[in-house]
Amino acid sequence: MAEVLPFQGVRFNTDRITDPENVIAPPYDVIYEADRIALEKQHPNNIVRLTLSQPTDQDTDQNNQYTRAASSLRKWLQDGILLQDSKPCYYIYDQGFITPDGKDYIRRALVAVGKLHQFADRVILPHEKTLAAPKADRLNLMRQTHAQLSPIFLLYSDQEGIVEQEMEAFTQNHRPSMDLSEKFGSTHRVWKVDDITVGRRIRQSFVNKSLLIADGHHRYETALAFRDEMKAKKQDWSLQDPCNYVMMNLVCMESDGLAVLPINRLLHNLDPAVIQKAQNELISRFELQVFGDLDSLKSAQTKLANIKPSFGYYTGGSQFQLIIAQPPSQTESSLNRLDIKILHDQIIKNIFGIDTTVSEDQKKISYKANTEQAIESVSSGEFQAAILPNPTSVSQVYDVALEGETMPQKSTFFYPKLATGIAIHLMR
Repeated sequence: MAEVLPFQGVRFNTDRITDPENVIAPPYDVIYEADRIALEKQHPNNIVRLTLSQPTDQDTDQNNQYTRAASSLRKWLQDGILLQDSKPCYYIYDQGFITPDGKDYIRRALVAVGKLHQFADRVILPHEKTLAAPKADRLNLMRQTHAQLSPIFLLYSDQEGIVEQEMEAFTQNHRPSMDLSEKFGSTHRVWKVDDITVGRRIRQSFVNKSLLIADGHHRYETALAFRDEMKAKKQDWSLQDPCNYVMMNLVCMESDGLAVLPINRLLHNLDPAVIQKAQNELISRFELQVFGDLDSLKSAQTKLANIKPSFGYYTGGSQFQLIIAQPPSQTESSLNRLDIKILHDQIIKNIFGIDTTVSEDQKKISYKANTEQAIESVSSGEFQAAILPNPTSVSQVYDVALEGETMPQKSTFFYPKLATGIAIHLMR
């Protein structure tokens, strides 16, 4: 089944980088333009210069955003800004954070490389469908850098806690090689596991496991595409080629350190008549409750969780509505029992006429995890309506993946995103 191996990670040289909190960044796909500019100003070696290098009007096939990222990576390695560990290691990564509702978490991950598998092998399990454009962008970057700059976030089941026990024992007896806080609110501690005996036990623990992609479906499929390209090009290709592995952050799905938040749906580019008609349809098809503030709505919705599917609904003004659907039959598939699936099928598609699998309809829906920001974006007129689902649990995601199904896009937000810049996997 899964092959999870140590690797020679490339990491920032803390003898040269005395402020490592200024060189890490969120993943490329959640960085707004203002944040990117701020990160670049923050440090000349911020990882965003590699992950989100910018195009110019003068770009050519020989000089473009991807070749410039590759050039920067080579220079940082030559200058000793980045150092590659001398032998294969596992890494333990603790990310401390506070959720929007004020709860403290520490999410512990094992950083490793895992052998690539087609989804049909049922070793690596997806839970969401992907879009073509993000994969093309990441593939162009990988072709130039021959590096995986950010990890895939995967979950594994370990009810006996074997891997977590190994990591806990190691962290109790060793000092972290990185210990920092950053402006996005997380703390980061990293240990390098170069003990061969510990590494052997960790590797063996994953042999019979399947791994579930929590975040990074596009990057995983990009790694598959790059592997296939290299396999066709290289005469000395072997199964041990670095391109046949992808950098992973592996988190135990039974861990108390996992926080899963809902992702709100924001509707726009709709005829105002569609919004009015939708209100009438909602009244006729569902139970509706009305509240005078967001907190009251969220309280009522929380009480209904695991009893009936319910969705907050806001179109502006002082009224907040709660849409309550009939619970699905227990004979339905795991996918069809999900609140988020009911939302997409019965409301977004059947009432608003938005099919999120159709590219033209994707222009009518956006996503935002922060509920207060979602409400404000409707109040300001930027969007026409906000729909607020409950979170999907880890066990629900796993059940759907085990049945070979995929959920609607943006069904889960494993909060917070992993930092980029903790380690890099070179494929040379």
